[in-house]
Amino acid sequence: MKIKILLSAIICFAITILHAQENESRFKVSGQIIDARTNKAIKKIPITVLPFNKVLEANNNGKFLFNMPIGTYSFVIDYYPFDKQEVKIKLQSDTTLLIKLQSPFTSQYIEEIEVISSKPAVEEPASMERLDAHTFRNLPSIIGERDIIKAFALTAGVTSSGEGAADMQVRGGTHGQNLYLLDGIPMFSTEHFFGLVSVYNPTIIRSAKLYKSDFPVEYGGKISSVLNVLTDDANLKKFKGEAEIGMLTSKLALSFPLIKDKLALSIAGRISNYSLANLVSPFLSESAGTRFSVHFGDINSNLLWKISEKDKLKLTFFSNTDKIAVNSTYNTEKTKGWLGNFQQNLGLNWYRTISEKSENHLLAYADRYGYDFGTATSYTNTNSKEIIQIMTGINSAGLVDKFNYTFSDKWKINGGASFKIYGFSPFQINQNDSNIAAIQPSIQTRLLEGVAFARGDYQASKNQNLTAGFRLSTVGNSDKTYFNVEPRLGYHGVFKNNYSISASVGRMTQPVHRAANPGLGIPFQLFFPSSSYLKPETSWNFSLGGAKDFTFSKSKFSIKADAWIKAMNNIIEFRDGYDALYSTIVMPQETALDPKNYITQGKGTAYGIDFSADYTLKNIKFTADYTLMKAVNQFNELNNGKSFAAATDIRNSLSLTSEIKISDSWTFSATWQYMSGKPITIPTSIYLNPNAKSYNYGFYYFNPSDYVRVITERNNYRTKAFHKLDVSFTHTYKAFKKYDGTISLGLYNVYNQSNPYVYYIDVQKNVDNSYKPTLNYLSVFPILPSFNWSVKF
Repeated sequence: MKIKILLSAIICFAITILHAQENESRFKVSGQIIDARTNKAIKKIPITVLPFNKVLEANNNGKFLFNMPIGTYSFVIDYYPFDKQEVKIKLQSDTTLLIKLQSPFTSQYIEEIEVISSKPAVEEPASMERLDAHTFRNLPSIIGERDIIKAFALTAGVTSSGEGAADMQVRGGTHGQNLYLLDGIPMFSTEHFFGLVSVYNPTIIRSAKLYKSDFPVEYGGKISSVLNVLTDDANLKKFKGEAEIGMLTSKLALSFPLIKDKLALSIAGRISNYSLANLVSPFLSESAGTRFSVHFGDINSNLLWKISEKDKLKLTFFSNTDKIAVNSTYNTEKTKGWLGNFQQNLGLNWYRTISEKSENHLLAYADRYGYDFGTATSYTNTNSKEIIQIMTGINSAGLVDKFNYTFSDKWKINGGASFKIYGFSPFQINQNDSNIAAIQPSIQTRLLEGVAFARGDYQASKNQNLTAGFRLSTVGNSDKTYFNVEPRLGYHGVFKNNYSISASVGRMTQPVHRAANPGLGIPFQLFFPSSSYLKPETSWNFSLGGAKDFTFSKSKFSIKADAWIKAMNNIIEFRDGYDALYSTIVMPQETALDPKNYITQGKGTAYGIDFSADYTLKNIKFTADYTLMKAVNQFNELNNGKSFAAATDIRNSLSLTSEIKISDSWTFSATWQYMSGKPITIPTSIYLNPNAKSYNYGFYYFNPSDYVRVITERNNYRTKAFHKLDVSFTHTYKAFKKYDGTISLGLYNVYNQSNPYVYYIDVQKNVDNSYKPTLNYLSVFPILPSFNWSVKF
């Protein structure tokens, strides 16, 4: 009721302002900002209006609209990497401007991604992160594979579940509690190449934004964070392309007009070099009779149709596939083992400019994700076959409509609605001796979701912005229906002396539950709909932050901090002794089909403070990101009902990044990361089973079933702290004397730190020749070289 009263008051006040401004002494100043070299619009450019000294921002199409009284004004744009430009006008009637920005870095400016690194820290809420194109391209990487998710994992408040993993844990939340978007379409999985890189192809990323709090009302369905990634539009004017070769993958991206200024196509592909080697000569060992087949690849494409100056259609398609297969022959037995996953989506976007003050975006999409693994053995002497196959998957289709309307310089609104239908297959087991007998899960396999959302943005005074909105959703099926209200409030104010304060509070709801094995390896995950047993996950997110910019004669320094609290309810965990693989393979099938037997719900609390600092001195830039946090979970059916440290409770995390421009063509980058140990569960005590058999093989063979493990507390041990140093050198040059080329050379884990990847129970021989169990760990990422070559044409 309070929110309704607040919104009504704001709307009435805005209408009063609107009528007050409709007089003959005010005129419109509209226009667009474009890159003079490419003639492409530059989005989100800040514009300083003098003499008011007021900073406004162009929209996603580089357009702006001001309503101003008669007078003389200057519009100043000072935005790296473009040259500073000042446009003076004497306003006596409605005026339209076309502002073209020049950049001196013709070979280094990457037009596909927004350049926003030098944007003052005070201009945006402390809880939001953008990724700079230049920084992203120059970050050190594992064997030459740059990854946008790993780049965000260097920012404050974000960690990964394990070394090398292409996932994010944001402010105490899990990977499955993040909303990952690709061109507005939700992604069910971000792991690619079995967790080594993410599904986002870096060659076609246009912009990326991470919300850790202060979530816009159009985003929902997850409770921890939102990552919005947009790909580059097809080029309507000219052909362009990019080729890239690394140690792990090769990439090719092409964009070209089919009808100039009307219709264009863009297509980008990425394939592992191992897959290319398989096409020429599959890995084959004749002596062992074993053949290995490896394939990793993905494709992104979009078809852009500019119907008119006001209407634009964009058709997008994405597909990725990971697969490993092993075929072996021994006497009369032929065995094939495989594991793989795929993800696909198709989207149709209609962008319409209704007027200078209003825009609408309609999106229809369908997507699906699947994973399967198994073995098949055939016997040529008996003409029989044995098969076991485990499959899991999820699919959805949705329709989303969003609009925005600008009443005046001080007041604008946006809102919309969406409808989505999910289809679930938590897992399906195919097992037979001669004929496949499929066992379908017995839980609900459909879920319907309807959402309405609205938000008002009000500029209370100069550089003081208030947002208030809500998100209403209903979700359910024949089993159970839930209704959720998600209020969102935010404030961001910029004050004199270049400092700002931001604050937000918001509620998020998650109707689709994800249970998975963390980290690298087999990314096996199960998806479950909300039901009478599994309630939707919810969270309240609070944040209070500030930022300060310092400008000196030869350098710039900025710092920001954000204190936050996340209160979560109905989060899920496996019961003691279960995980995603055990639930589908080891458990009796009639037990595994019902998640009540291995999934439980509880609550969690996470709180902390994020610090970020940037220092720039001529050709040198340093960045530091630090988080101090604590995350605690409590489940009535786990740990005897007592609270325990969450798996995401990484108390301290620190990232230090430096970039030094050695010359016009050489850049050096270095990144050092530190994370304190994370909680895991280990046995409190282990003793030998009295019924264990003795071994007389001349050596000791450790059999886990020989020992009884006693676990008295969940997440009772912290792993070793993680730290490593990565470096890279990037050289830009003219490839083939005419194209923009880049070569990157680097080292991952420079000082060869042995960071634990997985812990396991082993045995140690005592002085008296007896054996005792010990806790050991395996490290999988030693010092590694990296190489990457790319050329734009």
